[in-house]
Amino acid sequence: MPGFEEEAFARAQQLHQARPKNNVTERRVPNEHTEPPKPKPEPKPEPPKPKEPPKEGILEVFFKDKERSIIMTLLLLLMDEQTDPGLLLALVYLLG
Repeated sequence: MPGFEEEAFARAQQLHQARPKNNVTERRVPNEHTEPPKPKPEPKPEPPKPKEPPKEGILEVFFKDKERSIIMTLLLLLMDEQTDPGLLLALVYLLG
C-alpha cells in the first residue's frame, strides 16, 4: 500500500496531465432569449455641506487676540481699584 505522500503525488500528476495545454478559459455565449444586463444608475453626489464654524466660549473669543486680552485684564484689574470712569470707558472704547 503506497504512502499518503506517494498517493498525493500521483494524483497531482494526473491532474497536471488532464489539464489543457493552452490556458484559454471557456467563454460563455450569450443566449438570444436573455436580456443584456442593464447598467446601474450612478447615485447622484450629494452637495457638500457648509462647514459650521467651531463654537467658541466667551473667554476664547476675548483671549484669541493678545491686545484684547491685555486690555480686558487691565479693565478687570482697574475696576476693582475704583479708578476714573473715563479711563475705564477709554479701555472699553479700545476693545470695540
